[in-house]
Amino acid sequence: MKRLMLLFALGAAACERENAESAAVPAPAAPDAMLPGTAPAQQSASVVPKPKDQAQLDRMILAGYTPHGEHLHPPGVNQCPLTKGSEAVM
Repeated sequence: MKRLMLLFALGAAACERENAESAAVPAPAAPDAMLPGTAPAQQSASVVPKPKDQAQLDRMILAGYTPHGEHLHPPGVNQCPLTKGSEAVM
Protein backbone atom coordinates (compact mmCIF):
# COMPACT_ATOMS: atom_id res chain seq x y z
CA MET A 1 0.00 0.00 0.00
CA LYS A 2 2.90 2.34 0.80
CA ARG A 3 4.38 1.72 -2.67
CA LEU A 4 1.06 2.56 -4.30
CA MET A 5 0.82 5.87 -2.39
CA LEU A 6 4.45 6.70 -3.30
CA LEU A 7 3.77 5.94 -6.99
CA PHE A 8 0.62 8.10 -6.90
CA ALA A 9 2.51 11.00 -5.30
CA LEU A 10 5.28 10.80 -7.93
CA GLY A 11 2.72 10.72 -10.74
CA ALA A 12 0.86 13.77 -9.40
CA ALA A 13 4.11 15.72 -8.98
CA ALA A 14 5.18 14.87 -12.54
CA CYS A 15 1.88 16.11 -13.98
CA GLU A 16 2.11 19.46 -12.18
CA ARG A 17 5.61 20.22 -13.39
CA GLU A 18 5.97 22.12 -16.71
CA ASN A 19 7.89 20.41 -19.50
CA ALA A 20 11.38 21.94 -19.74
CA GLU A 21 11.53 21.57 -23.55
CA SER A 22 8.40 23.61 -24.23
CA ALA A 23 9.54 26.39 -21.90
CA ALA A 24 12.95 26.64 -23.60
CA VAL A 25 11.59 27.25 -27.13
CA PRO A 26 11.27 31.02 -27.77
CA ALA A 27 8.49 32.42 -29.94
CA PRO A 28 9.62 33.78 -33.33
CA ALA A 29 10.01 37.56 -33.41
CA ALA A 30 8.69 37.95 -36.97
CA PRO A 31 6.72 35.72 -39.34
CA ASP A 32 8.68 34.03 -42.11
CA ALA A 33 7.16 36.32 -44.76
CA MET A 34 8.59 39.42 -43.05
CA LEU A 35 12.18 38.20 -42.69
CA PRO A 36 14.75 40.06 -44.82
CA GLY A 37 16.11 38.28 -47.86
CA THR A 38 12.95 36.30 -48.56
CA ALA A 39 10.64 37.17 -51.40
CA PRO A 40 6.90 37.43 -50.69
CA ALA A 41 4.67 34.70 -52.07
CA GLN A 42 3.76 35.42 -55.67
CA GLN A 43 0.23 35.18 -56.94
CA SER A 44 -0.65 32.99 -59.87
CA ALA A 45 -0.85 34.64 -63.28
CA SER A 46 -4.23 36.16 -64.17
CA VAL A 47 -3.65 35.51 -67.89
CA VAL A 48 -2.51 32.16 -69.31
CA PRO A 49 -1.80 31.67 -73.02
CA LYS A 50 -4.21 29.38 -74.84
CA PRO A 51 -2.52 26.02 -75.52
CA LYS A 52 -2.23 24.80 -79.11
CA ASP A 53 -3.25 21.25 -78.16
CA GLN A 54 -7.06 20.91 -78.10
CA ALA A 55 -6.94 18.14 -75.48
CA GLN A 56 -4.89 20.37 -73.14
CA LEU A 57 -7.34 23.23 -73.72
CA ASP A 58 -10.26 20.93 -72.86
CA ARG A 59 -8.52 19.82 -69.64
CA MET A 60 -7.88 23.42 -68.61
CA ILE A 61 -11.50 24.39 -69.25
CA LEU A 62 -12.65 21.40 -67.18
CA ALA A 63 -10.30 22.56 -64.41
CA GLY A 64 -12.13 25.90 -64.28
CA TYR A 65 -10.13 28.12 -66.64
CA THR A 66 -12.21 30.58 -68.71
CA PRO A 67 -11.34 31.11 -72.40
CA HIS A 68 -11.18 34.79 -73.37
CA GLY A 69 -9.87 35.79 -76.78
CA GLU A 70 -6.49 34.18 -77.36
CA HIS A 71 -5.81 33.51 -73.69
CA LEU A 72 -7.34 31.85 -70.62
CA HIS A 73 -8.14 33.15 -67.14
CA PRO A 74 -7.76 30.97 -64.05
CA PRO A 75 -10.71 30.35 -61.75
CA GLY A 76 -11.72 33.41 -59.75
CA VAL A 77 -10.51 36.06 -62.23
CA ASN A 78 -13.43 38.31 -63.19
CA GLN A 79 -11.66 41.10 -65.13
CA CYS A 80 -9.13 40.89 -67.90
CA PRO A 81 -5.99 42.94 -67.18
CA LEU A 82 -5.29 43.15 -70.92
CA THR A 83 -8.47 45.13 -71.61
CA LYS A 84 -7.90 47.54 -68.69
CA GLY A 85 -11.23 46.69 -67.04
CA SER A 86 -13.45 47.65 -69.96
CA GLU A 87 -14.47 44.04 -70.55
CA ALA A 88 -15.73 41.40 -68.13
CA VAL A 89 -14.67 37.76 -68.21
CA MET A 90 -17.65 35.40 -68.31
